[in-house]
Amino acid sequence: MHATGKAGSGMSEAPKHHVMPQEHREWFERRGFKGPMDIDHFCVRMEKSHHEAIHGGGNWKLGRTWPHEWNRMIMEALREAEVEAGRMLTRNQVLNIVAARMKRYDVPAKFTKGRSR
Repeated sequence: MHATGKAGSGMSEAPKHHVMPQEHREWFERRGFKGPMDIDHFCVRMEKSHHEAIHGGGNWKLGRTWPHEWNRMIMEALREAEVEAGRMLTRNQVLNIVAARMKRYDVPAKFTKGRSR
């Protein structure tokens, strides 16, 4: 018998995932997500299977092609809200929309700092 540590024993913490798509970082920065409010501060711990499900509808092979995929859905919701408002959303408005979608997708609402660029 030998010691394996938390990861080897299956006790490691769930990985961190950004709730605001990193590939749209500049979009979020233009709406005030900089410095201590950078999108890297809005990560959540999720089990790998849950993370894959919200990106592929339960079929990880679908990946970003699934119409309700997290990144596609969140950006579509934010852009639609801006069109409806007729202006750029405020940081708080963005957070409210993201929080509502997190609840709908059963994404934990406990934020942690993730990896920076």
